[in-house]
Amino acid sequence: MMVACFLIFSFLIARPYNDPWWAEDKAKHLATAYILTKGASHFGMKKSQTLGVVVSLSLAKEIYDLKVKKTFFSVKDLFYDIAGITLGLLL
Repeated sequence: MMVACFLIFSFLIARPYNDPWWAEDKAKHLATAYILTKGASHFGMKKSQTLGVVVSLSLAKEIYDLKVKKTFFSVKDLFYDIAGITLGLLL
């Protein structure tokens, strides 16, 4: 369900920008999401709460990029955020 919502949402706001799949920025997204997930788990948050908080922060960051920085909403950044969250929950 969450994946379906993510895909629909991403296609609605994604625009064709020069946003490579492999970049230093992507590694930062993955690492940050992983660290936030592990940190929340360490302090006793349930997995569902951790997931909600870190996904919300990831979406907020992309909306900030779009609205405040006037750059673009990167679906690829969100992909790396989700990968970091997944690693944080599984490891």
